[in-house]
Amino acid sequence: MDAAAGPAALVPSCSAVVVLLSYLGFLAAAGAILPGKLVAGAVLPDKSRLHYRCNGLLSLLLLLVFCALGVYMGWMSPTVIAYCGIELLSATFIFSVLVTFLLYYSGLRSHHRSSSLKPHVSGSFIKYWWLGVQLNPHFMGIDLKFFFVRAGMMAWLFINLSLFAKSYLSGSVNLSVILYQFFCAWYIVDYFVHEEFMTSTWDIIAERLGFMLVFGDLVFIPFTFTIQGTLSLSPELVI
Repeated sequence: MDAAAGPAALVPSCSAVVVLLSYLGFLAAAGAILPGKLVAGAVLPDKSRLHYRCNGLLSLLLLLVFCALGVYMGWMSPTVIAYCGIELLSATFIFSVLVTFLLYYSGLRSHHRSSSLKPHVSGSFIKYWWLGVQLNPHFMGIDLKFFFVRAGMMAWLFINLSLFAKSYLSGSVNLSVILYQFFCAWYIVDYFVHEEFMTSTWDIIAERLGFMLVFGDLVFIPFTFTIQGTLSLSPELVI
């Protein structure tokens, strides 16, 4: 990710938007189609329970295969994310803001009385835009809260892999880079191996979906957790 590109890099390019939407579209389709363990969520205040299909590991492996095939066939560059990283960050941030507005206004118009979908609004716009209006909003059958955290964790891995490819092609791979990549990948794969435990975490069972979680999942996790990988591209810096 070249931060020296200046303010122009903050304007999302068409390629960055295509990468983002293609990625989210694949995860949405894979999450709905691929088999996976159906896990019951926590009991909600109205005694209902949501069920989550934990097929994140299979989705991750399938996407890795597709990306590897695309690189092998010359359809895509392994460094595409590394070279448009700032633009992708900008596109994802704008997407997060727009999604949060849609979540806020759709939540206000909801007439559901279930714990998951009823609106929780009793104060200022800023507070509920930030914290969210609904506990578990859905879109086309997709639990958005569970979907966004999955997308953020996978994006962390794919950004790292693209940065590693850039390091490898530039000849700057060293032991620090290898160890950083290995332990991050280990953590992420382990997360998806035990994805069912995510259904009992506090943000899934208790926090409403607003900008805080949308930004945290889609922007903060993938783009700040990869800062070390970005810094490793600098030949003057030894980690």
